[in-house]
Amino acid sequence: MAFFTVEYLIAAFLIFVRVGSMIMTAPFFSTTVFPVRVKLFFALITSFLLYPVIPAAHVMPDTGTTFIELLVIIAQEVLTGVALGLVGQLVFAALELSGSLISIQAALRFANVVDTMSEQQTAVISNIFAMLAILYFLAIEGDKIYILALAHSFEAIPVSTAQLQAASPLLLEMATKLFITGVQIASPFLVVFFLLNLSFAIFARIMPQANIFFIALPVKVGVGLVMLVLITPYLPVAFDMLFQGMFDALSRLIELLAP
Repeated sequence: MAFFTVEYLIAAFLIFVRVGSMIMTAPFFSTTVFPVRVKLFFALITSFLLYPVIPAAHVMPDTGTTFIELLVIIAQEVLTGVALGLVGQLVFAALELSGSLISIQAALRFANVVDTMSEQQTAVISNIFAMLAILYFLAIEGDKIYILALAHSFEAIPVSTAQLQAASPLLLEMATKLFITGVQIASPFLVVFFLLNLSFAIFARIMPQANIFFIALPVKVGVGLVMLVLITPYLPVAFDMLFQGMFDALSRLIELLAP
């Protein structure tokens, strides 16, 4: 069969749709530091490199496919790519949750900065956790693992055959576990600041004339910064657990989406 036929062009476009959808949602790839044109160009290059290694039977549409059916297939491929990218985004959502909880307890919630990944204002500790997680993600070649998982998805999930309804339970399970993980990361701060607030309450009862709010604010900030320095060397352990779970969930998702 000759190249540049309508069937081959449609197959190439469907590959680009899944690749582009994943790149627009996956961690690191979706960061707003990269302009949209750069992301689309990277998706185009990745699709071009994947095209020769994907079995033609897995991407070639039926010759009798109508325009409406083609639109449905495109929507399926978009949702498949988004589902793959969402697995990684949930991990960073857990880190953002833990950073927000720590910031609230340490009286640093008012110190917001613009998150480079989402261009939204987030707590400064959440931004620190996100930047450290991205560096760890690149150090363990998470970007390479994600691209390999994407290539494997075309072998396991041929175009238009994804069982999208099977992805919902896994994503809900991941969201629940990562919510608990985010609270666990912040739990040392929650316990310490609970005891600190209890001490301030007792102190306020003993000395009602003292301005407890004026005293508590700098103490909370100081204790929060000291604890942040103390836990930073142990963050790679948490990152390793989170990303290993993310890669396992990515493999499980591909298996669930397979026909």
